[in-house]
Amino acid sequence: MANQAVVENLSRTRARAMQDRVETTQSERSDKRQWRIPELAVGLALMLGGALGAILLSRSGDSIVVVAGAANDLQRGQKIAPQDLIAIETPLSLSGSFVTESEASSLIGQTLLIDLQASTPLTNSMFSDQQQLLPDEALTSAAIQQGNYPIDLAVGDQVRLVTVPDISLSQTAQPEMFDRVVTIWSLNKSEKSDLAFVTFRSSLDLSMAIARAGEVHISRVTNFEQQFASQNAQD
Repeated sequence: MANQAVVENLSRTRARAMQDRVETTQSERSDKRQWRIPELAVGLALMLGGALGAILLSRSGDSIVVVAGAANDLQRGQKIAPQDLIAIETPLSLSGSFVTESEASSLIGQTLLIDLQASTPLTNSMFSDQQQLLPDEALTSAAIQQGNYPIDLAVGDQVRLVTVPDISLSQTAQPEMFDRVVTIWSLNKSEKSDLAFVTFRSSLDLSMAIARAGEVHISRVTNFEQQFASQNAQD
């Protein structure tokens, strides 16, 4: 009798355990169903939204145009290489001022006038092509001490020069500022010293003054072309 009671007790225990597992499984399935319903609703909403957007775009009649864009972050004064350019799709209504895909090759070798972030569409006003020298112009280089030029000086900047005479060649040490604006043609900062080797595009008489100077200071002035390009990029 005792053995029979134990068997019956175990049987009832197993039955209750199986019933508990069944109820637990049903409860979990119910919970899963409750979570899947909102997920399905979100998916349907996204599909409907995408379809609606496509319909609205097609009805607007605004076709897509491929323009040139910045492949990565570009710095002012950088010369453009082929790997710096990518193709960007933009609506036709917004593409009027951008450089088209077919015109992108004209940007190679040009100098950037402003800093740009990656994927920014490009306009011609963002670049300087540095046209050939005129008969009354010359390129003159000077070693400029750090602190005598703006820290963010870059190729294409328009500047005025202040020269301090070389005391071995002149009887005066008074600095002189020249009214004529000159352009930074090239800029190379030395890694071994505090000097920057700067080449100026200037008139012949100013080139002589640079060559005679014992020390040259650079003062940057407003570059209207650069300012216009920056405003276009912000717009």
